[in-house]
Amino acid sequence: MNWDIVKGVLILLVAVGALGMAFVLMSASGPDKAGCIARALKSGIPVGNIERVCRLLDK
Repeated sequence: MNWDIVKGVLILLVAVGALGMAFVLMSASGPDKAGCIARALKSGIPVGNIERVCRLLDK
């Protein structure tokens, strides 16, 4: 197995995760929304209902 490819993929995944985390932290109430999504997933709420439960839509 080519370990250079595995390391490259891991580095890419870490970079994408860090970029996503930066966008969450910069958005308005991003950490609160991310926390709500994590709690909803942990408690077993269906993915289709998370938008309504966490009030992610701006209406």
